[in-house]
Amino acid sequence: MNKKLILNFVGVCINFYLLPLVFRNTSNDVMMMLIVMPLITIVLGVMYTYMVQPHWIYPVVVALLFIPTMWLYYSISAWIFAIIHFLSFIVGCLVGIIAKNMTKSTRSNYLEN
Repeated sequence: MNKKLILNFVGVCINFYLLPLVFRNTSNDVMMMLIVMPLITIVLGVMYTYMVQPHWIYPVVVALLFIPTMWLYYSISAWIFAIIHFLSFIVGCLVGIIAKNMTKSTRSNYLEN
């Protein structure tokens, strides 16, 4: 397995399993779940795209990694957040692909001149 992919996998696990421990039983719980965690997932998607060639299965893995947290930290009603993280990771991958292509074209234009 690719070292960079493992690094991204660890980031996803920290986002899903350790971050909720930091904000446990505070008034920031809702803010963290609705804004902070999906934003981190988007950033991890961008980083994933920059580090390795994106593959369709990895966003599914990200969503599946969220599912055990429903029983650990939340309730079964949090299943929608698995879909939110799936979509957030895909958005991050798309942003990463666009940014990667833009830097690639900028670099090639710079080398041509």
